[in-house]
Amino acid sequence: MNQEERARLEERQRQKKIRERRRKKQVRRQKMLLAGIIMIIVIITAGVNIVKNNRKKAEQAAVTKAKQEKLAKQKQEELEKENTLSMIAVGDNLYHDAILEEGKTDSGDWNFDFLYQNVKKEIEEADLSAVNQETVFVNNHDEVAGYPEFASPLEGGDALIKAGFNIVTQASNHAYDKGKAGILNSVTFWRTSHPNVTLLGIHKDQQDEERNRIQVVEKKNFKIAMMNYTFGLNEATPLPEDESYSIDVFDEEQVAKDIETAKSESDVVIVFLHTGLEDTTDIDEDTENRIDFLASQGVDITICSHPHVIRAFGMKERADGGQMLVYYSLGNFVSTQEAIPELLEGMAKFTLKKDIETGKVTVSDYSMQPLVMHYDTGKTNCAVYKLSDYTEELAKAHGIHEYSEEEFTLESIQEFFAPFLTPQTFAPGSQKNSD
Repeated sequence: MNQEERARLEERQRQKKIRERRRKKQVRRQKMLLAGIIMIIVIITAGVNIVKNNRKKAEQAAVTKAKQEKLAKQKQEELEKENTLSMIAVGDNLYHDAILEEGKTDSGDWNFDFLYQNVKKEIEEADLSAVNQETVFVNNHDEVAGYPEFASPLEGGDALIKAGFNIVTQASNHAYDKGKAGILNSVTFWRTSHPNVTLLGIHKDQQDEERNRIQVVEKKNFKIAMMNYTFGLNEATPLPEDESYSIDVFDEEQVAKDIETAKSESDVVIVFLHTGLEDTTDIDEDTENRIDFLASQGVDITICSHPHVIRAFGMKERADGGQMLVYYSLGNFVSTQEAIPELLEGMAKFTLKKDIETGKVTVSDYSMQPLVMHYDTGKTNCAVYKLSDYTEELAKAHGIHEYSEEEFTLESIQEFFAPFLTPQTFAPGSQKNSD
């Protein structure tokens, strides 16, 4: 091999090495690029996964938070519901002779459910529903009697419970119409046939009076102390001194002691008071004095019965800076009396609220729903109606037209109620609106 050939060979080898170095360098660059791409892909994938995981965690956190907020809201609503109590009360449940006749059935049974069907829904929906059972009960139908010395059949009490009442007051001027037997029959009936009913105002013996003079009803998150007093009894049926325990008669000294005890055992004190001159919508002085006394003792709510007609209602200012809700009269509930005002009556409706943090109870709203006691000619088809359901046709058919020449139309009924349905504010000692 000559020198020229050797030079060409060396050049080829040198170029080959150069190409190999370039190829290796290119391979290295490609590997590095590929590694970079792989690294970028790994980073991007990791980032995507992190984003996905973060999003998933955020979604899960949002779902958890939503569930927690929903549960907290439900708990709050349940707590507020348990700290809100609705109550209704009606006036005198009086079974006159015509109603007693209406209650007799062809089969020989007695039933008075028909009286309450039109207001049953309101009674049942309230947490607590009170009625003034004006008269005592007798066990024997042969002893049943209407005015003037009433004796009502047990089926009347059954009808009240079917209607939804769970509080019954019986301290009235008629409570001793049938003597001690009437008291014993009534107490035994309620305690035996309807033991879940809160019975107020009458007692079978001294121990019963001491134990049940004040009743503390526990409902939802409330403890409500209740008492029931009557101004007195009818002259024809006086209460013997040795049976004074039978009926809770209003006596300031005893009432003050009761209220003091009641306040220490409850959140709210309610007094059902049988008082007032009959058949006048004006507030009489004796009633006002009793109301003032109850307010001075710190009673929260007072509901009056007896006048047979409705009276004003509203807030009574108390010396301690608080207020007492007072209904001066709800009128009759069931009766067949023969004057128009005696047939136009009220249902007290109010709501109690307890502050979740402080435990203080207030009356959040209150009203009086107008009712009409209806009966046809001959005092048949007796029933209580809400004024909102009463019609012109019913007003025309009302049996009151036999006994009164005064106008009795749907419009005249509405006009009668108008001044009584707006709550008032009463100053201590005042028998008039303070405004």
